[in-house]
This record gives sequence, C-alpha cells and structure tokens, in this order.
Amino acid sequence: MKTVEKMMKKNAPKFVDDTHVQVTKEFAKNARIFGTAEYKLWKAIKADCPEAEMVLKSIKKNPNKKNDTKNMTYERMAIYIREQDDAATLMVEFKKQIALSKVQTNPYRCVLAWFIQKFENYDSYKIFFAEEAKKKAKEKDIFTVVKSSATIVEETADEYEEEFDLASGM
Repeated sequence: MKTVEKMMKKNAPKFVDDTHVQVTKEFAKNARIFGTAEYKLWKAIKADCPEAEMVLKSIKKNPNKKNDTKNMTYERMAIYIREQDDAATLMVEFKKQIALSKVQTNPYRCVLAWFIQKFENYDSYKIFFAEEAKKKAKEKDIFTVVKSSATIVEETADEYEEEFDLASGM
C-alpha cells in the first residue's frame, strides 16, 4: 500500500490555474481507466473544477548528455569485429563473453563493457558505423530508378517487334 501512496505523490496532479491541471503521462493514462485511483482522483478534481483540463508534464532532457553506446547491439559489435585483422580470435572471444555474461543480471552491459575495453578507440567504431549507415542508405535510396519487370518485358517486346519488322521487310 505504501508503494501506491508513493506513486500517487509522484504522479499527483498540480493545479497550474483554474482551467489547467499538470499531470504525468502515467497519471493521464491511468485516469482513463475506470476504477483506478487516478480515475477517482480526476473525477473529484472535475467535480470541483468542471472546466479543468489535463496538461502533460514535460520532462526536460539534457542536450549535453553523452551516449557513446547508442545502437551498439550484439549484431553491430559482430560486424565491427569481423572487419578487424584478427577477426577469428576476436570473434571466439566475443562469443565466449556472451556465454559468460548469461549469469550476470544485465548480460548486455557485461558484453558492452568488454567491447569498450577491447576497442578503446571509440571514434574508430563510430566512424565505421557511420560509413556502414551511409552504404546502407545508398543501397536503400528511394530515388534510385529501378526498372520493374513489366517495363523490362515491354522493352524486350519492342526490341523483338523491331527485329521482326526488319526481318520481314515491313
């Protein structure tokens, strides 16, 4: 019961003015579910202030927050390892680290720590993945003109007709 009380304090609505009540995203979601504590609280607020509206609380994000390991999946780590000179031994060690990390509470963090320690030069793999992303973007360029099979059949038929006209003399 104490956790519910703590949660309610954390998610407690705050009156901005007579027509606006600041709430968290979680509170707004739960207030729409009949019978929840948030629903009952919102119903009481609406009884006191019928014109009140929910305003979602915005969370300020740190623009300077550094995230060196963004999108660093096992697959991307393996791609980077395959490009190294001693790829075979590194891949064996990588698989071993994955197997050993299974007993950890957070296996991914264990493997990531090994990867970062093994490849200390962060910039090299960031540049590598940026180049990989550029290659994939070129391959999946939506503006590249690719002939459809129908167009190829039409062109082949036109060429065949031209050859037939020349051969028959018509």
